[in-house]
Amino acid sequence: GKVLEDVTSVKDNAPVGEDYTTEEKTFDGYHFVGMDKTSDPATGVVSEGTKHVIYVYEKDPTPEIKKGSVDVTYVTEDGTTLEATSDVVRDGEVGTDYTTEKKNFDGYSFSRMGEFSADATGQVE
Repeated sequence: GKVLEDVTSVKDNAPVGEDYTTEEKTFDGYHFVGMDKTSDPATGVVSEGTKHVIYVYEKDPTPEIKKGSVDVTYVTEDGTTLEATSDVVRDGEVGTDYTTEKKNFDGYSFSRMGEFSADATGQVE
């Protein structure tokens, strides 16, 4: 029901029997789907009264952007947290690159990635 362009006259006070022509237009974000069921023909002949030609458009679908998040936590072998969980990427677009870093903590040396850990660098899933 949204009007994409104001009503315009194609012919105004034209003689009956004269030909008229209208055209399908393009609008950003919309595509043509057909003539309205109450529309007069897109081209035709002027008759008494007023003809109404109505083109119907549908909004283009908005592509779904899939998102994901990546966080990092630093813990000891016994599960003690050395640094609280922090976001590396929050609601990032799937496929974008991320990087985490191996940090140094006094009195500890790096042992391994956690059992269910994502890769240290990669792409958001």
